[in-house]
Order: sequence, then structure tokens, then C-alpha cells
Amino acid sequence: MSKKIEKTINNNPSPITHCPLLLLEIGTEEIPARFLHDAIIKLRENAEKIFSEHRLLYKSIKTYATPRRLSMIAEVDPVQKAAEIEIWGPPVNAAFDRNGKPTKAAESFAKTHGLCVKDLVKKEKGKGNYVVAVIKEAAQQTIDLLPEILPKLILSLNFPKSMRWGSGSLRFARPIHWIFSIYDNKKISFEIDGLKSSNMTRGHRFLSPAAFEIKDCKAYINLLRNNFVILDPDERKKIIVDGAQKLASSVDAFLIEDEDLLQHVTYLVEYPVPVLGTFPVEYLYLPKELLITVMKGHQKYFALQDAQGKLTNHFIIVSNTKNDNAEIIKKGAEKVIKARFEDARFYYEEDKKIPLNKRVKELKKVIYHEKLGNLYDKSCRIALIADFIADKCCPEKKEDIHTAALLSKTDLISGVVGEFPELQGIMGGYYALNDGYNKDIAKALSEQYLPAFSGDRLPETPIGAVLSLSDKLDNIASFFMLGLTPTGTEDPFALRRQALGIISILIKNRYNLNIYELMDKSLQAFELDNKEVLMNDLIKFFEQRIEPLFQSHGYPLDSISAVMSFVKDKPIYTIKERLDAIQKLKGETGYESFLLAIKRINNIAPKAGYESKVANYELFEQDEEKNLYKAVEALTPQINSLLDDHKYYDAINALMTLKEPINIFFDKVLVMDKREEIKQNRLSLIKTIRDIALQIADFSKLS
Repeated sequence: MSKKIEKTINNNPSPITHCPLLLLEIGTEEIPARFLHDAIIKLRENAEKIFSEHRLLYKSIKTYATPRRLSMIAEVDPVQKAAEIEIWGPPVNAAFDRNGKPTKAAESFAKTHGLCVKDLVKKEKGKGNYVVAVIKEAAQQTIDLLPEILPKLILSLNFPKSMRWGSGSLRFARPIHWIFSIYDNKKISFEIDGLKSSNMTRGHRFLSPAAFEIKDCKAYINLLRNNFVILDPDERKKIIVDGAQKLASSVDAFLIEDEDLLQHVTYLVEYPVPVLGTFPVEYLYLPKELLITVMKGHQKYFALQDAQGKLTNHFIIVSNTKNDNAEIIKKGAEKVIKARFEDARFYYEEDKKIPLNKRVKELKKVIYHEKLGNLYDKSCRIALIADFIADKCCPEKKEDIHTAALLSKTDLISGVVGEFPELQGIMGGYYALNDGYNKDIAKALSEQYLPAFSGDRLPETPIGAVLSLSDKLDNIASFFMLGLTPTGTEDPFALRRQALGIISILIKNRYNLNIYELMDKSLQAFELDNKEVLMNDLIKFFEQRIEPLFQSHGYPLDSISAVMSFVKDKPIYTIKERLDAIQKLKGETGYESFLLAIKRINNIAPKAGYESKVANYELFEQDEEKNLYKAVEALTPQINSLLDDHKYYDAINALMTLKEPINIFFDKVLVMDKREEIKQNRLSLIKTIRDIALQIADFSKLS
């Protein structure tokens, strides 16, 4: 039988009554903190998927993680859902002859599925009738299914990096030392790679290392707490924040908020105890960002600041031990941080001995990219683009912009940035001030990489904005030129993010620049044979970024589509202003009738490539077409003036005055006159109206 068999599973959910607790704990060596947040999400998602595949109903699934364990607590129905599996067979006319007797096809199909022909049912599908084998699967007890399900769940987890250990084949983030699993207070026994599950777990590695038995599911979290393990990451986070804030207030200081650090530390400890530390005041002359980076990057300490935002000489350590050991933790942390700050001071003082302008030539020794030259070449390309933008937007600052561009990459070869790459740009600003450059240049150097991530702040200064634009434009142009463009899944040079940064800066600063001229200038440093192809790819790349960006800001897709044609050759900020005008238009009572009139124009207007002449008033015969012509003629300079002033809503309102004469024209005038000259003259008038409207937006895209 060649016909493809189709299966349908009818899983009609039954109401959940009593749901016993299922506990699963995977005990490991310390898993890297950066893995754990995603791991508990994946554990929950995979559990939901696997439970569904096995027809298990559940009320809730909660997942937790500490450095030494991944845990799941689920309320699962004690009985699996029953199911009916429908297996679709051959058409009825192939399964039975004209006399209604079963054919070999029906007999074979029934036998294959352990049924008699009389057990087959007939069902309609599409335009045909088919025989169907209905196989009922009885519900099994959940406790009997779990030894199969739980190993599958554990093996479904993956991590950014995994490892094998011993002689086994199992891969996991870190070696698994125990598996604890009980359901409805009964042990679930299974084995993975030689490791057997049990109803035994363990507490804190140092404070309560012995294994202990759990007989009651409801006691699990509290028993772990009694053994110095706070299972819930949210609870650990609250303990850290509350304790740190209390310690900070004791020295009249405030915790510097850092959500990334807070999450990381939360997953570093099982029993968090915040401890207040102090370092010598003499280090406070170092740049604030440098001190914070040393505390965060190397030691995972929280910095404190006073009410004026000035860094204090106090910090918070989160220990993984009892409060009784706080003094030992404090002394050790203070000793370590002093050594770290001493290293930072050495790098900083050495860096200040070499002025940034002396470092410019040294950039020639550092390869930026094997096909794009060195950092000096990169700086020169940035300066070329920056000069162009300065001429167009802020010529009075061109000298400072050019200086900032040439200095922009010099801090990359400094000692501090070599040790702390995340301080690139920021340290350049400090070194510029040390060298006597003005505050605007120093600020620009510190802002050149903004925005560094989605939602990050934009450059505040004009020089910083131009420098950031120039750097990002060069990055995009350079890597597109090399063919290193983003793919569906990969964007190793973060070009999408940089394009969004460019768009945001152009909108914020209302720069009278369009994407075409910016990319054209950015490619000027390269000898290209395929420049137009490359330009088209770059324009499309920006269009693909603009559409979702504006959607994320709440603009509907039809409105965005109406202005996308302006991306290439109009300033980006004017596109947003056109969108705002369209959104305001949609709230007007006459919107629908105006849209109808414009669409009547678009439906009959000559298509692209049509060569039309200017409409000749002398050839108009009817008053309706003469009146429309006069209205258009009077309106054209007014709309052009409004567009020059970027008053798009006013331009739309002016265009709306044509609504009535347009409708009267179409009601009274036959455009497609048999006389070619008359027809072409009327089409020219219609095309003129469409062209005027297209200067504002493509209203045909609106709904």
C-alpha cells in the first residue's frame, strides 16, 4: 500500500484533581554562574515539552539552581491521560469493493494495526472518505512512567560548554555527583551512565557536606535551608540586596545598581552573606570606572557611592559561608582588592606618561583586520567619515571632531585597556583630559562606542555623536565590503546592533543626512568594482533594521510600509516625523474618505516608467477636471513649502483639501476617453496628484 498513513492523537485533557509533588535534583560540581539562569529556564521548558509528549497533566513546574544543583518541583497528575490514536488508511473506495466487501487493502491495513476489518471506521477528510484505525491507549500511572521520563529530561539539557568525566559518555556542564528524585514521597529509581538516583541530597559543600534523606516533598526547601542552602535564586537575590543596602547605609553610602553583577553573584553562592569591606582612600583618585571594573570584573564585589554619586572607599563582598566568618572574609577581601588596585594604579600611571598623540603612530603596529589594515588605517577612515558629517551638520566643531577621530583608538594600546578591554573609550577620555585636550574631545572619546547594547544611552555631545556614527558606519561598510555580512543566526561583528545605533543617533540629533550618502562616503576609502551592488545591499540592510525598530516603538506595519521608500535618500529623522504625521492622520474623522480618494488616484495613475507630459489646461473640457487642475496648481507650492519645513502633518492636511474635487472628478469625468490626447492629459493630472502625495508617504500602503 503506497498511500501515506496519517496519525492523529486525540488528547482531550481531563480535569486535574489531586497532584502529588515531583522533586528532581541534579547535584553537580560548581556550574559556572553564567550558565544557570538559562539552565533553569530550559529545565522548565523541556519538562513541559516532555510531560506533554507523555500525556502527563501538571498544575505547576518550578525550577531552581544553585552552583551545585539544578532542581525541579512539579505538581503532576498521578495518572497519565488516556489517548485515542487515529491512524488514517486508504480511501473507502479502495478499501471496499462495489458490493461493500473489504479488499486486500482493508484487510492488510486492519491486520497491521491488530484490528479486524469490522473495527475500522470511516471518516471524511477534505473531499474524500477514508478508513481509520482507532487504537485506544490506556492511561498509565505517572510513577511508572517517571523512570523513563526523568533520564530523558536530564539528558535534554545543554549548556554553552559541556564536559565528559571518568570513563562515561554522559556530557553535562560539570560532573554529576548525585541525582535525587521522589514523587508523592516515593523514591523514583533510574540510572544514567552508571549513576543511580536516590532520595538522598546534600547541603552546603563546607557548612553541611553530609548526605541526608528526604522523606517528605514538602520539607525539601526547608531541609536544604537548614543545611545552609537557599534554593530559590530570587530569595538569594533578595538576601543579597537587603543585606548590602543595610551595610551601605551604615556608612552613609548607597549600593551602585548593577543587575548583571547581582544575577551573577546570586548564582555563585548557595548561602549568601553580604560583608562590608574597606580599601585605602588613596585609591579614590583613580577613575571611578576603573575602580568599579576592578571590583566587579576580578572580585565580583559591589561598589558603593555617596549621595552625590561619588565613589566611596567601601565595597560589599557576598560570601558563601556563615556570618560568623565575616571578619575573616572581610580581611581577605581587603587584602586582595588592595593588590588589585595597586596593579590598576601602576597601569594608569604608566599610561599617563605617553600622550595620546604620541600613540597615534603606534597604532600602525596593531592589526585591526588582516584585510582592513591596522588601527591607524581604521582611525583615518573614521576621520574621513567624521569630517564629512561635520561639514554637513556641525562645521563649527570640525577641528575638534577631526582630532577626536584620530585619537579615538589610541587607548586600545594602553595598559589599562589591555587589562580591562571593557574600559575602551572611557580611559581615552581620562587620558585626553590628562593631556590637556578640552572636555568636549574627552567626552567624545568616552562616548564613541555608545550605544553599546540594546537600550543603552546615546552619546550626549555633538562630537561624541559624530564619532560614534563614524566608527559604526566604517564597521558596517568595511565588513560588507569583505562579504562578512550577518546571517540569519550569526552576527559576529554586531553589525545589526550598530545599524540600530546609527539610526537612533541620526533621529535623536536630527542630522540632515541620508543613508545613501553616509554609506557612499564610508566606502570611499576602498577601491570597488561592485559599488552599486554593495550600496543596494547596504540600503536593504538598513531598511531591514528600520522596520522592526519602528514596530518596537509602537508604529503599525502599514504606516511603516508607507514611508520605507524614503530610507535611501531622506534623513532618518524625517521618516519618524512622517510616521508621527500618519498616526495623527489616522485619528482624524476624515481619514477613511481621504484614503479612499487617494487610492482612487493610485488605482488609475500610470505605472512606473510612464512618460507623461505636464497636464495642459487648454485640453480640459469639463468643469470638474478644470477645478481639480486649479486646486492642484494652487496647492503644489504650499505643500512643497511645508515639506521643506518638515511639516508633514500640515502637508497631509493640505493634501486632504483635494479629497472632494478628486471624488467629483472621478464621478463625472471619463478618464479613459477614446481620444488619446484627452485621455493622456487626464492621466497626467492624476499622475501629478499621485507624485505630490508620494512626496509625503505612499498612502496606498495604508489600511
